[in-house]
Amino acid sequence: MPKTKVAMYGLTSEGYRLAGGLVDRSQVTIVDETLQMAMDVDATFLKKNPRLDVLMAGEPLLNLKPLGQVLSEAQVIFFTPKLRRPSDESLIEAATKLRDLAKYLSKGVTLVNALPTGPGGNADNIMLVEKQTGLKIGSTLAYAYMPVAPSDNKPAMVSVAGTPEKGGLSELGFVPNSQNIFSAELEYAEMVLQASMGSVTEIELARRAREAGVTLQKASDVYMDDFTKYLYELKAIQASEETGESISYLAGATQKSLENYVRYIVDETRELLKEKELKASRTKIDLVWSLDTHEIRGERQQVAENIQQRLRDYVTDVNLVSGSRLKGGSEVLDPLKHNILIACSRDDHEASRQAKKSHRSSEMTLVSATPALRRE
Repeated sequence: MPKTKVAMYGLTSEGYRLAGGLVDRSQVTIVDETLQMAMDVDATFLKKNPRLDVLMAGEPLLNLKPLGQVLSEAQVIFFTPKLRRPSDESLIEAATKLRDLAKYLSKGVTLVNALPTGPGGNADNIMLVEKQTGLKIGSTLAYAYMPVAPSDNKPAMVSVAGTPEKGGLSELGFVPNSQNIFSAELEYAEMVLQASMGSVTEIELARRAREAGVTLQKASDVYMDDFTKYLYELKAIQASEETGESISYLAGATQKSLENYVRYIVDETRELLKEKELKASRTKIDLVWSLDTHEIRGERQQVAENIQQRLRDYVTDVNLVSGSRLKGGSEVLDPLKHNILIACSRDDHEASRQAKKSHRSSEMTLVSATPALRRE
């Protein structure tokens, strides 16, 4: 029996991980929507290139196929686009890329949206697709919502509207776990809000504690990499509700607090410069953050750039480095300056501590990008 033909529309880490879970039971092709080209992947290929960053750092992509040919043959198409426009325009960018994809959809195809939406967001997507294609979801076209959170290998929710005529999802091992698409949207939004509001509560209480000069007994070990995980989702949730609605208010307030955290980091760094009487010319700041530059969302990279720009108001030498690069130490640290390391994830913190231990001759202060912004 021939394998289901699957296309990942978007050369992203999330799409690549989904492809890795499907190659044994389907014929998978990954589409680079920017280059308008595609490449087939199989188990051997993925074993050689276990992550997308490994693939992109290696040889140029070979055996590329035309985008139109791949999408016309695909039975199931996963929407996993790379979004890189400024943060306030990312929802518009997502809609634009979905409209571009819809031009290639044909009767009987299953379109799987792996990009999270707010409540009701998929209804807008379905309306867009039906208008663009002239097809009807539920009869001539199937639509599924399977939001994939950053760094996750599997969709958080699985929901389907309509039964496809060919190449369904059951053959791929996906079983619906929500009553319908709207319930899946609500369940995913609940998960996002609970996780994000817990983080901002810790951030704001820790800020008040620092201002009062007291120490919280239970200091959180959650890092900025975790805080910023759902920025895109919060934006989508806020945009999906009428202004003044409780859900919109919660999502907006959470975004605001997370945006303020950037200011808290800058203020803490400025206070550190003042306390240690560090001259700007004799100080080097490294934002240690192992970012995935190939993930769907661009928000975390934009947060990192925002922090860099703000810190450069006080110190010119501000760099973004990964924890793996920092382990080299001598390539990153400046022995002639006081090095301030701001660790943005648990792994980056460990790499920073190792660098501090290995280079005791270098002046160094480690700041953990946790709610308490503790120093070492």
